[in-house]
Amino acid sequence: MYSGYVARLTRGGLRETLAQDFIRTARAKGASEPVVVIRHALKLACLPLLNFLGPTAAGLLTGSMVTETVFQIPGLGQHFISSAINRDDTLAVGITLLFAVLILVFNMLVDIIQAALNPRIGLKS
Repeated sequence: MYSGYVARLTRGGLRETLAQDFIRTARAKGASEPVVVIRHALKLACLPLLNFLGPTAAGLLTGSMVTETVFQIPGLGQHFISSAINRDDTLAVGITLLFAVLILVFNMLVDIIQAALNPRIGLKS
């Protein structure tokens, strides 16, 4: 489902990065095309893709609740639905908190990976 978005973001980011001056400089220094693309361009071209994949991965994990309920697969989704039906507020809040923490962790991982790939972004506060 998301493969079209991933391909479009990767292609767009790579086209934009390959048109920048530092890529022209690397080519002028005599670097081969695979080295230019993989070593220089791909790092910065992946940044928009990372921005998309972090929340998407968290959404896929939290969206599995509906799939678990529809197909009767045991998991947290069924517990969440049953807690809402049985008015078990403690379990509902706990599962909601778990999914919120997962979303925060995925977004934090995206930020750390971006700081490692992009020299303009630092981990300093």
